[in-house]
Amino acid sequence: MKNIDNRSNCFFTQSILADLVFILMRIFNGEDRTEKLKEIYDEEYINDIQNNYRYLGEIISSLPNKGYELLEFLLLNKQFNSIEEYKNNVLSMEKVDFFFIFYGQFIDSKSINLALENEENLKKFYSKYNNISQSYIALKSLFADRELLMEEFFSCLNALYNNGFKSYYEEQLDDIQDIYQKIEDVFKLNDPLEVSQSIMGKTFKNRGPYENFIFIPSFFINGRSVRFFGKDQILIYSPSFKSLTKNDLTKILKIISDDTRFEIIGLLSKNNPMNGKELSIALTLTTPTISHHIEQLKEAGFINEERIKNSKYYSINPNSVNNFMKCLSEKLKTI
Repeated sequence: MKNIDNRSNCFFTQSILADLVFILMRIFNGEDRTEKLKEIYDEEYINDIQNNYRYLGEIISSLPNKGYELLEFLLLNKQFNSIEEYKNNVLSMEKVDFFFIFYGQFIDSKSINLALENEENLKKFYSKYNNISQSYIALKSLFADRELLMEEFFSCLNALYNNGFKSYYEEQLDDIQDIYQKIEDVFKLNDPLEVSQSIMGKTFKNRGPYENFIFIPSFFINGRSVRFFGKDQILIYSPSFKSLTKNDLTKILKIISDDTRFEIIGLLSKNNPMNGKELSIALTLTTPTISHHIEQLKEAGFINEERIKNSKYYSINPNSVNNFMKCLSEKLKTI
């Protein structure tokens, strides 16, 4: 890791492990495959990954954050580039500690310990924390045999870490140096929390204090950025906004044309941030209905999400909105 602007608590690094997880998420969540991804893996290779790791794919699709949970352990061991060391550290954890980190340190260890004791307790746990899985069967399987999930997870990462991926990574070294220089220049005028907020396009509710700030650029993250925090803050971000295609623009326009979603955008623009309960009261809709619309807006990139204890707070992402408006304006000029 490199220090940023000679600050002892601010660091910049690549993460092979994080990029492999983002690739894995794209494959199993049915997300658009970028040109970069197509350069590395052909269609047959992707199909083989999906067929060989079906259990992993089923669990990932049941998780609320669709796989980001698998990166929570970065906060614990700071193993950004070694799959084997990350694996050893994660698999050596006690089950209670594993699930405490896996669920973002927001569910207390006592509740997790009780859920691990028997199925009756697990059902109560699922009822209380119904946002941690879209399927009780998937949750039950995960609690019964987390080793199976993690073995498939690390085996899949090693399968994705092929010569094509390694070659691509080596080709990006000059770009990474340029990205490092850009963030160094920004740090000369701003503190790390301000830089983080600028990258994510939001004002944080959880502001630390943090002992260390680690910034990780990613060419494969789906979306603009993701933040993990505990004692330290890790921010993984795309170094540039992608140019939206015609299909991207029409998809976003379709999402925001819905009356309820348009109202949510308006509410968050005025009162941001808000949680699901506040939005359901304001719009006189059920929380599950709000959650459905929020997921659509997150897919468009318009919404940031930040978990505080057991609540999720939503805010507008002005960076993504501005990028959408810019790309739309440019596309309209060519028609």
